[in-house]
Amino acid sequence: MAPTWEDFGALGRLLAYVRPTFMLPAIGMSVYGAALAPASSFDLVLAVLHAVTVGLALFVAHLRDGLVDGHQRGEETPLLSVAGFRWSIGVGAAVVLALAAILLVVGGVIAAASAIALLALALLHAPYLDRHPLTVTVDYPFGIGIALVGGSATQTGGVAVAVVAVAAAFGALLSGIKIGIDRLDAAFDSTIDKRTIPVAYGAANADRIAFGVFGGTALLTAGFGAAGVAGVVALVPTFAFAAAAVPVGCLAATALATDERAVQIQMALTYVFAVLLFLSACGGECAGLDLLQRALEVRSGS
Repeated sequence: MAPTWEDFGALGRLLAYVRPTFMLPAIGMSVYGAALAPASSFDLVLAVLHAVTVGLALFVAHLRDGLVDGHQRGEETPLLSVAGFRWSIGVGAAVVLALAAILLVVGGVIAAASAIALLALALLHAPYLDRHPLTVTVDYPFGIGIALVGGSATQTGGVAVAVVAVAAAFGALLSGIKIGIDRLDAAFDSTIDKRTIPVAYGAANADRIAFGVFGGTALLTAGFGAAGVAGVVALVPTFAFAAAAVPVGCLAATALATDERAVQIQMALTYVFAVLLFLSACGGECAGLDLLQRALEVRSGS
């Protein structure tokens, strides 16, 4: 019989709420934002500091979910006592706030605000945000966007309009994908009164809403490309226009594929979206491309 977290005692039960599936994308977007900073201003220590803060905020969110879903709603078997959850959440929140204070000093107001905003989402997701069709759909994508902006601001002390544009496009795309993910869980969610869009409005209407979100994301991303052409936003238009095809592909997957297959295709397309938007916002002078070039030089010289 495979060991469970309970076999490792209180620490093991606490660590069971470290869930990489949800934490790593947010941490990755923090690093993504940092990599968009100019190569001359990139600081690895600051990038790690913000990424750790993002990961800890997600950990607090999982503990909060465990408390609410386990002890208040009875939706799962809790691994900690009520007191254990509360102490863990309190300590975790205090550490996030301490890190936010450090970010305020070394990264600026926006960097610190991103950490506080993520902590607020962590504490509000359950029992509030996860009960309304709109907020349960957009809160995690919104958090992803905040992580991206915060990672960039930690490096630069501010935030470029191009970075905000990338974060907005990402949040919109992920919101559409979240509707498809919630379709996969609709049968279970309906039994626990979790009012996701598929539960609240039905599968057919959920698809229509997803079509609208993906269509809107395509127009938004193409609009950013047009703004790049006009010189309003510092984006490379070619890559932005190419990225606009990704939400169209997500829309087609929703229309033509099974629910599970559609989500798989859409998740794969997010990586394409990420690369194209990165190249659009980077313009060839950001830290990410500089680090990649150095790594390739080291490898070719070995």
